[in-house]
Amino acid sequence: MANYKLKDLRGPQRRNFLRLMAAAGAGFALERSRLLNFIADEGGTALAAEACGETNRHVGIVSGGGNFCLWHLIWPLPDVAAAMNPVFSYDAVGQGFMTNHVDATSYFKSGPADRPFYYGPDSPFVDQATQQVLRPMTAYLVADTAVHHRKPLRQITIDGALPGNTNNSGDGIVGNSVTLFAAIGALQRTTTSILPSIGVAPASIGSAPGAPTLSVVPSADSMVDLFNSAASKAILLAQEDKSMFETYYKAILGLREAAGRPTWARELDIAKKASNLIGRNLASQLMPTAADLAFYGATEVEGMAAASFFGGQNGKDRLLNLAKALIITKKAFALGLTNQVIIGVVPETGGGIFTDPHETFAQLPGARNVVKYYGMFLDRFYQDLANSADPACTAKNLDKTVITTIHGDHPHDPLRRPAWPDSTPGGANWIYVMGNGYLPAGWHGHPKTDNTAMGIDPTTGMSVDYNGTRSVHAASAAILYAIANGDMKKVTEFYKGPAISALVNPV
Repeated sequence: MANYKLKDLRGPQRRNFLRLMAAAGAGFALERSRLLNFIADEGGTALAAEACGETNRHVGIVSGGGNFCLWHLIWPLPDVAAAMNPVFSYDAVGQGFMTNHVDATSYFKSGPADRPFYYGPDSPFVDQATQQVLRPMTAYLVADTAVHHRKPLRQITIDGALPGNTNNSGDGIVGNSVTLFAAIGALQRTTTSILPSIGVAPASIGSAPGAPTLSVVPSADSMVDLFNSAASKAILLAQEDKSMFETYYKAILGLREAAGRPTWARELDIAKKASNLIGRNLASQLMPTAADLAFYGATEVEGMAAASFFGGQNGKDRLLNLAKALIITKKAFALGLTNQVIIGVVPETGGGIFTDPHETFAQLPGARNVVKYYGMFLDRFYQDLANSADPACTAKNLDKTVITTIHGDHPHDPLRRPAWPDSTPGGANWIYVMGNGYLPAGWHGHPKTDNTAMGIDPTTGMSVDYNGTRSVHAASAAILYAIANGDMKKVTEFYKGPAISALVNPV
C-alpha cells in the first residue's frame, strides 16, 4: 500500500526524497529496477517515474569579459550574414547557410514556431555539404549587456529584480533575482551525484530555492582532483538534508528490507568500500586520454604555434582548457558524478585581447582558428556523448539528455568591425541554446541591421518592443523547460511570468 505522506511530497521535498532514496539504494547495492519498484509501492508510480530521468543535464559555456562576440562568428545574426556587407561584423561573407522555417520576410508568427537561424562554416551540429542541421540551435534575446563581467548572471535571471547598470556585483547582478543555473541545479537534485554542479573558473551559479553549492575549480585539469576528494565524503551534508532525514527514515529502513539485507553493518561496509574504490579509480576514468584529445581536436591545437591563435598563448591555453573540460564533463556525466558543469572560457584574470577581442578583425587568421576549434570541440563533444547511456535513465544516450547554453556579458556590435565596439542593436544581448528538441529552432527576438532590436511575446510569438527584463525571464524559463523534460509545472516553481508557449515545443 502506498505511503500517502510520500505521495503528497511536492517541490524541493519531493526532489530531496528521490535523491536520498537513490543514494540509500546505492549504499544497499540495490538494483535500480528494484529501487523503482520500491518507490512505486511506497509513493506511487508517478513518483517512481520521476526517479528515472526527471531532468536533463546541463553544460553552460560562459564567455565573459567580452569574449562572447567570437561566438557571433559561428552563429551570426541572420540579417547580418544575409546582408553580405563587408562593414558588418561577420567575416565569412557568402559562406554558411540560412535555415528559413517561416516566411522569409518575417521572423515572427503567432504561436510556437521555428524561425531563421544562420549557420556559419565553423558551426557545430550541421553537415555543411548538404546544409542539413543535425542538432538545431535556438537563440533568445535576454537582458541588456553587462560589459566586462567574466561570470555574468544578469543574462540568465529567471525571476526577481533585474538590476540596472550601476552597483552591480562581480557577477553583474544584485538583489534577489533567481538565476537559471541555480534553478537548474535545484531541479536536478533528484538525480543523485557526488557533486551536483561544477564550475570551471570563472564560473558562478547565482541563487534559487533548493539550489546546490557550486563547486568551483581553477581549471579543467583540477576537475579530476575535485571528484577524487569528494568521492569519500558523506552525502548528507546540507542542513536541509539533515533536517529531513527523520522524515525519510522509515522509507530508508524499507529499502534495507527491499534489498534483502539482514543487518546494517554489511551495507555500510559496502558503501565505504565503494566510496574508496571510486576515489582510487576516478583519476584514471576521468583523465583525458591521447585518443580523447585527438578526437576533440586538442592534439591539433597543442601542435600549433601560439602565434596561430588570436590572443597568442592565452588563446591557445584557453582553447585547451575548454576541450579538456568538455572531455572530463562527458566522462563525469557517464559515471553519474555530476549533473551540471559551468565552464568559463576566459581566464579568471587577465587574458589580454583573447578575453576582450576588440582587435578581432585586425587579426582575423588567429580569430578564425579560435572559432574553428570552438565549433569543433562542441561538435565532437556531442558525438562523444552519443557513445554513452545516461546512467539516470539508460534508455537514452547522453547526447539526448544534455542541454548546452552559451552566453556572455555582451556580444560587441554586429554592425561595425573597426575596434569591434561594445554597443549592440537596441542594447540587446542574447543566449544560444542546443535544446535537444524541447525548444523551437532559430532566433526568438532579433537585433536588426538598423541598430534596433525587436522582442517577442512569449505567449503569442508576435513581435513586440524589446524589453530586457521580460526577455531574459521568459528565455530562462524556456531553457529551464528543456532541462525539466518539458514539465511546465517544474518551471513555474521558479518562473512567475506570462505563459511561454511560443518559446517552447510541446511534449
